[in-house]
Parts: sequence; C-alpha cells; structure tokens
Amino acid sequence: MRFLISLLVLIASMSVPTKVWAATTANEQQKIKLLSNRFRVDQAVESIIFIIERKPGSAPIILVRPDGSKLYSNRNVENVRWMDGNSGDMIEITGPMIGPWQIIGDILPSSEVRLATSLSLKIDHIPDELFIGEDIKLTAKIEFNNELLALGRVDDLIGLNVFLRSKDIVDNDNFGAGTFIIGDYTDNGLGFDERRGDGVFTGRLNLDKPYGPYTLLVRAENKVFEREVSQELFLRPKPVKVDLISAAIGGSYALRFITNAEAVDLAGTAIQIKVKHPDNTVEQLSVNGLVANHLFRLSKVSAPGRYKIDVDVFGKTTSGRDFKVSLKQLKFKIAAPAAKQAEEEQITFDKEREAEFKKQQRAKQLKEKQQREEKQTSLIIIIVMVNVIILLLGGLLMWFFLRTKKPKVSKDDKGDDAKEKKKAGDKEKDNKK
Repeated sequence: MRFLISLLVLIASMSVPTKVWAATTANEQQKIKLLSNRFRVDQAVESIIFIIERKPGSAPIILVRPDGSKLYSNRNVENVRWMDGNSGDMIEITGPMIGPWQIIGDILPSSEVRLATSLSLKIDHIPDELFIGEDIKLTAKIEFNNELLALGRVDDLIGLNVFLRSKDIVDNDNFGAGTFIIGDYTDNGLGFDERRGDGVFTGRLNLDKPYGPYTLLVRAENKVFEREVSQELFLRPKPVKVDLISAAIGGSYALRFITNAEAVDLAGTAIQIKVKHPDNTVEQLSVNGLVANHLFRLSKVSAPGRYKIDVDVFGKTTSGRDFKVSLKQLKFKIAAPAAKQAEEEQITFDKEREAEFKKQQRAKQLKEKQQREEKQTSLIIIIVMVNVIILLLGGLLMWFFLRTKKPKVSKDDKGDDAKEKKKAGDKEKDNKK
C-alpha cells in the first residue's frame, strides 16, 4: 500500500510542467533567480525582461546566449529591445533561446530577470476640474503583474511625462492652443518625491494654461515599452483675483481680493502674502476670514522704492477638494516726495560731480608725473650725449696734434752733420784732381 501511494505521488510530480523557478507567491513565480550572473531559460518561457542595476557610470551589460553569441546595447537584433541608462539596463527579449544564459557587467545584487511583460501604468486619481495655476502633486506607479515595480537606482530608464491636449471648441480661450508638456514624474527623491527608487513616481504640473477643456495624457515610455493613460480635464479660471489699491485711495496701499464664492468655500480658505521691500527685507502676512470682496491694507508699504508681492491661496472648493493656487506677482514702485526727491537728486548730483573732479585731479597728477619723468629722462640723455661728444672731440684734437708736431735736433748733432758734409766735399774734390 505504501509503495502504491509513493508511486502515485511520483507520477503526480512528474506530470507538473518543469519551471525555471521554485517559489510560492505569484509575484516570485515571475522571476528567474540569478546565480553568479547566470540563469537558465526553458521551453516554457515566451518572453523575458531584464531589470539590471549597475554601478553608476559603468558600461551597459553584455548578454551571452546559450550558443555563445553575445547581445550588446548598441546593436540591433530581431526580437530584442534595449534601453540603457547611467546606472542600469532594461531589456526585453521575445522568444529567448533555451538554455543557460550569462550576464557580463558590474551588476548589483538587486538586479532581476522577470518573465512575461505584463507592465502597466497606474496613476492617482486626477480631478476632472482644476484651476489655472493650481499647484498639485500627483503620483504614478508602474506595475508588473499587479505588483509595484520598484526600479531602485535605474529610474532614469523610464520617462514619465504629462501632456495637455486642447479641445478645439471655439468659445473657449484654449481654442487652437495645441498640446503642452505640463510636467513629468520622477522617482529621484527630490522635490515632491519622498523616496528614491521606491517605485512611486511623483509629478508637479504647470497648469498656467488658457481656460477650457483638455485631454490630459500621462505617458511612460522608453525603447523597451510604452504605456499611456488619458482622461478629460477642464481648466477653470483662478477662483481668487487680486488687485493693488493705490495709497491715493484711503491714504495707504492695500490689496483687494475678489473671490468666486460659488467655486470656493470662503470659511475654509486662507491667503498667504509675501512682501519684498526696497531694502530686500521680506514681510510675511496672512488673510483669514475671507469674504467675497476683501480689502487688506499694507500698513508697512510706504517707503520710496520698488516692491514685489507674491500671493498664494490655500482653500477648499465648494465640493470639499483642497487646492493651492499661486496668483500673479504684483510689482510696483513708490516715488519719493517732490522736495525730498529734489534733495536726493541734488545729493546724487553733488556726489557725481565730486567723483568727476577727483577723477580729473587724479588724471592731471598722473599726467604731470609722466611729464616730469619724461623731462628727467630727456635731460639724462642730453648730458650723456654731450659728454660723449666732448670725449670724441678731445680724442680727435690730441690725435691731430701728435701727428703734426716735428721732433727737435740738438746743436751737437748739427755740428757733426756739418763736419761730415765737409769731409765728403773735400774727398770729392781730391777725386776730381
């Protein structure tokens, strides 16, 4: 009996198709375990995708097939799609060769080889209506077989971009506006994104676009795959408008807020104001207890100079949705009073004139110094030349004097010469006789 039971168990185990994994959960059954950069593919595998993490800046991996041939990122091969980044590779192979494969490269232990390619793009709910200029945080996920796909440090392998495509309805401001890129999603741990590589991509959109109906598109794509999610979106005008009231009305500057009470819950709305003064100091103000037509005085805005005012609105719509909208920046200048302005202009003129006088004086002194130096240099040259000329003339005179002077003859020498001449004459006479 025991033998019969053992035989039935053996037969049952042989009837189960052979797989390249040994796992218990549905998610784990979609992975091939890497052993020393090697893995095996059998006849049951129809498609395979590699998510490879490498050392940052390292070269793309090389795949060695069972027959010894190699696959490279920069070579086009049928049924192979390859996307490489700074620190990873994403590769999809349809109908991979059966047998042992090998990966060559500086890969990290978190790298995976997954079966099938049931990748899908999931985005958080986006309201059907948003305000122009609204600041909104959105998240998106890429799922593999309904499980979050965390890409670790290879988030640069996938680009997630957000588009607005206007609907050409004549009566709306966005008629003929076309398609805008209004933002992207990142998983780099910066900005709105909480953690890098957790698989949750975070986006911040630029909704400062014309009023009207749009189609919003979120697209995830690279060389390996492309997914897109779309929905209808209507951009409404900003629910709050702000105007600057001059000091000529009421004696001080003020901000007037006009709020659409049908779109905004006034009781749940607050306004943050940031005033930059001419001396670069920043004043933080807030408005609570907002009414439909609200006047807010700027008590410290009085000194002459240039001002900048930024206004952010935090509130709830009448339907209960939280929102944040940045209003247009206000820039203005307060001129100085006439008498004070004239005095300041005179002071400025005097300073400029004094500076110009000092500049001229410095230039004059410099010129005089240069002239003195030039005069001194010329005098030295003249003295040297005169001395050289004197030496030359002295030498010439001495040479001429020595050349023309005859040597003196003594009296004894003259007597001897006369005697010699007389002897010579007597001798000559004797010879004639």
